[in-house]
Amino acid sequence: MEQTIELDQVLTKKQSDNIKRWEQEEVLLLARHFQRLNDGTKSSGSYYTRTNRFVMSDNDLKCLNKLKDITSIRIYMSLEKEDKTKFTFCPIIKITTTSRKHPYCFSLIPEFDKPRPLRMNNESVNGGGRLVPGIFKEMILTNWNNVEDNLIDDLFVAKDEGTRSLMRVNFFDVSSDIVLHLFNGTFHNNVARFIMYPGIDMNKFQNRNMISFTPVLGIVPKKKVQTEIISRHGFAEFGDEEIFIEYSTPCPPTCPNE
Repeated sequence: MEQTIELDQVLTKKQSDNIKRWEQEEVLLLARHFQRLNDGTKSSGSYYTRTNRFVMSDNDLKCLNKLKDITSIRIYMSLEKEDKTKFTFCPIIKITTTSRKHPYCFSLIPEFDKPRPLRMNNESVNGGGRLVPGIFKEMILTNWNNVEDNLIDDLFVAKDEGTRSLMRVNFFDVSSDIVLHLFNGTFHNNVARFIMYPGIDMNKFQNRNMISFTPVLGIVPKKKVQTEIISRHGFAEFGDEEIFIEYSTPCPPTCPNE
């Protein structure tokens, strides 16, 4: 039975437990889930590496490409059991459609990728923070790679202005009409790679009432997407044929109406 559930991409008990683990983990211990211990040489000793991208598996991509009439996309925060030798933060993409009662849930695979220069299109234009140019992704990813370990925990909490208590983000809603239109149209059966990049918006980092962790989705199409197609949505295509989406609402503190 468990195998059937996995193949259908329904929320599994393991995924549900991982989401609860994120909600219940001590705030001051969140940072360790983004790192793994690496055994170095005798001269260098052991060291930690911080994950900086999360990718969808090939099997899940096949399912994603078949989805129609998507009504919502969310990025859920989740943790596997602590293991110093592996990255244990594993975000879950939850997608609902009109054709099935239960949502589709895809666990992304944490990886580490050495930063590389990004080739930029001279015609690239910032699309207002919805579909974003590669330079924005590189900027917030650099912030993530360089932030001190002791500050990572602060990225996921915000102070409630009324009660003054701290709220932890549990998921990011990516369900704007424009993004849904892209996945139901331009991206339908046209996703070669689906990547989530972790980032930090330093403007929000200075504001304790806001969540400064900023996930960016990177979509690599199977077939080249013409710039004018993206432009119809008010945006442009950016370097290396990867389209970056940073249009998400953190919940809490800002949760969508169910």
